[in-house]
Amino acid sequence: MARPREFDEDKVLEQAMQVFWRRGYRATSLTDLLGAMQLSKSSFYGAFGTKRDLLLTALRRYAESGMAGLIAPLLQPEASRPAIEQTLAIMVKHARSAAGRRGCLVNNTLGEVAPHDATVFAATRGVLLQLEALLTVVVTRGQARGEITTKESARALARFLATTFGGLNLAAKARPDKAMLDDVVRVTLRALD
Repeated sequence: MARPREFDEDKVLEQAMQVFWRRGYRATSLTDLLGAMQLSKSSFYGAFGTKRDLLLTALRRYAESGMAGLIAPLLQPEASRPAIEQTLAIMVKHARSAAGRRGCLVNNTLGEVAPHDATVFAATRGVLLQLEALLTVVVTRGQARGEITTKESARALARFLATTFGGLNLAAKARPDKAMLDDVVRVTLRALD
């Protein structure tokens, strides 16, 4: 009979996600993870498997959390153009913060690990496709309400927005000034007119 876990799985997963996000996959050692998660090796391996397995779990957690809350407005039941505008405002604020300089966990992993690991590639691509699908629903709703242009398909606009979100998260690593970020948001919103 297996022993019950003596730790809060959500809490230790959050700690692991933060370590991967801050340090990157390759620079994160098992010792780093064990220290942050406050687990023994046996508890770690018993609960999460390998470091790679834990990364995949952390990516799922990140996606399920609304990408650290950045896309929370888009997850509202009747989200449309105002939710896109709110999301962009949240992203600009985040990009100017110390936490924003870490970029996006999915994009970071996509750049660092995914080119060399088909399973990690599939996981990161899956998260990006989920974002695209969510944005397609939001844009479709905005188009039906007359808030967003119908000159482009909802899917094309969703892809544009998802790529813009990724670009803002990458730009955050370069510590952009607010005027630069505001320009990106202004042009993005104009594309929806």
